[in-house]
Amino acid sequence: MAKNNIRWFGQTLLGCRLLVALLSVPSIAQTAPTGGDGLKGDYYEGTDFERFVLSRHDASLNFNWGQQPPAAGMPSENFSVRWTGWLVPPTSGRYVFYVTVDDGIRIWVNDKLILNEWRGQPVSNYTAAVALKANEPYRLRIDYCQYSMDTRAVVTWDRPDASPPPSSWHNLWGLMDSKPKPAPIPKRYLFSHNPKPPVAQPVQPNLPPKPTAVAKTQPQTPPAPAARPAAVKPRRPAVKPAPAPQLRVVAPVPAPAVRTVPDSSRPAQLARLSVGESVTLPDLYFNQGQARLLPAARTALDGLAAVLSSRPDLRLEVQGHTDNVGNAELNRQLSQQRAEAVCLYLTAHGVAAGQLRPVGYGGTQPVADNADPAQRPRNRRVVLRRL
Repeated sequence: MAKNNIRWFGQTLLGCRLLVALLSVPSIAQTAPTGGDGLKGDYYEGTDFERFVLSRHDASLNFNWGQQPPAAGMPSENFSVRWTGWLVPPTSGRYVFYVTVDDGIRIWVNDKLILNEWRGQPVSNYTAAVALKANEPYRLRIDYCQYSMDTRAVVTWDRPDASPPPSSWHNLWGLMDSKPKPAPIPKRYLFSHNPKPPVAQPVQPNLPPKPTAVAKTQPQTPPAPAARPAAVKPRRPAVKPAPAPQLRVVAPVPAPAVRTVPDSSRPAQLARLSVGESVTLPDLYFNQGQARLLPAARTALDGLAAVLSSRPDLRLEVQGHTDNVGNAELNRQLSQQRAEAVCLYLTAHGVAAGQLRPVGYGGTQPVADNADPAQRPRNRRVVLRRL
């Protein structure tokens, strides 16, 4: 009897352990997308993407090329790289990006510029923080330029769920506070394509309307045919004078509203531009002091993107201009950001990055009188100059 009780207790204990183990297995639906293939790297000759050389997939941004070319067919100096793709963070919270670079670098997350150090410089270190949600794809773009001498581009991160290192003699077995060192972003979190593309909504077919229900009625006997009337000799109608013609007044149909279309939206206009000639985008404007594209500007740029995608031979300098109100250097930076916003929108809609070169001129090239408040907004413009 005692042996049976012991055996029953052991089986029950084993079953409880198996149940706890099964309950502790994480749900597959809650895990992040796996199988990242890294970022797509486009390599160019020139410090501002002048001549495209090659594309490849890079697992992470942890490069220290020294004074050697970054790839076969590339120079060891005066080149630029653009990495694009998607970042899927493993957990929600505040991420801190640590950048070690020589020379210039710019970083966008979901089209928001979080770091802009675009210049020649010795080895320098920067940080940028951003709040991210777990398992949510974020568009990532990183631009890098190299002028001369050493070549380095390292991007690491500090995750919000980073745990302290294990106790060892390095931290006096946990008695000293120590934080884990930022590590390069692993390949499994980087994708060259969106791992969660938006689901297209099904299109509802145009079905004919349902017939309305008709109340059932008792059948009726068809009416008897009417008697045929006797033939009557037709009388000749009296002749009446014809009424005077009346004039019908028709309201004039208003002409359709004409929307000003920028010259750059027509292939013929851009094709006729000679090298060095410029055209202004009249539908593209910004709020004062801001570099965010307005809805009207996005509509105008859609046509421009279609034209440039069909004409890969066209290379344009995208110029940003402001008025002269405020600090001249801040105006130049704002105009540069506006030009970059236009280029970023166009490249996101199929235009090759090598076709565009953003340049900010600030308020140095006015086309209207800045002293006149009514004329001043004309100076806040975007101009395309053919290269």
